[in-house]
Amino acid sequence: MPNSFDQLRVQAAESVRRDARRLREVAERYREQYRSRLEDWVQLRARLDHRVAVSHDTGSSPAALGAERDALARELAGLQASLKRIDVAARQLELVLTYLTSDDEHAAEPTLSDADLSPAAISLKIMQAQEGERQHLAEEVHDGPAQVLTNAIFQVEYLDRVIDDSPETARDELAFLRTMLREGLDEVRSFIVYLRPPALEVGLEQAITDAGAEFAAKHGLTVDVSVAGIDARVPVDAKGPILRVVQEALQNVRKHAAATAVRVGLEADHLVIADNGRGFDVMRLASATRNFGLQFMRERAELMGSSVQIESRQGEGTRILLRLPEVH
Repeated sequence: MPNSFDQLRVQAAESVRRDARRLREVAERYREQYRSRLEDWVQLRARLDHRVAVSHDTGSSPAALGAERDALARELAGLQASLKRIDVAARQLELVLTYLTSDDEHAAEPTLSDADLSPAAISLKIMQAQEGERQHLAEEVHDGPAQVLTNAIFQVEYLDRVIDDSPETARDELAFLRTMLREGLDEVRSFIVYLRPPALEVGLEQAITDAGAEFAAKHGLTVDVSVAGIDARVPVDAKGPILRVVQEALQNVRKHAAATAVRVGLEADHLVIADNGRGFDVMRLASATRNFGLQFMRERAELMGSSVQIESRQGEGTRILLRLPEVH
């Protein structure tokens, strides 16, 4: 009987080995097709960014190329997600093969984390995160400063019509325009601060404390920060992404929570950002297509080998829990 069991074990290992090899071959073919489509997208973006007069040589207008670029970007996002699944599945099979062929009776069951991904898969994930961040910023600029400038143009046109016949009305409208432009300028400045590399020379604890104080002063909320000792608990290269997650979480509070108070603190192995706002349906948010803030936080967490969890109920505020990456 032992020989029979040994033969079955060998057969199982050979079966997994064949499947892993075939899946890797499929992944490589898939990756080549992805790279080809990515190159198409890069070329389209370059032509639009440099305002090449494409209509003469292709018959396509910049607007048409922009629509094609956006469609390609959506396609690439889907392809990248599928490629990640194939890579994860192939790596999982390799871990299973190692597990099957091990003679260690106490060998741990195979598990897979982002650290097990291939360099190509990690590069693709970083690229997707970068493009997601650009799209996020584009949405923010469109809904913020671009809208302010559009409204300002309408306001100036209205002033031009009433300034001669109704100077008093014009003065009121000028005061409104001045306030609107100041608020728009403040928002642009916040984007500039956000795009600058995080100032971490003072340490992550101080950087988070400063971010909370600045946010409280600008938006009139109470922000309680208590993250003593966090610098010693996280890797150096994770401090920037952690600060970015905190900044994004605070911006989400400003835009969506209608909160009066925010707390940033440590709970066991998590950094928690909690507000007393109106909360939301987590399941409905998870199914939303335009969920840039949450997507940004999750991508930053994944790239440093961590994760983000959202806890919220309508009328009961929201808690964002960022698991602290371990120091190796």
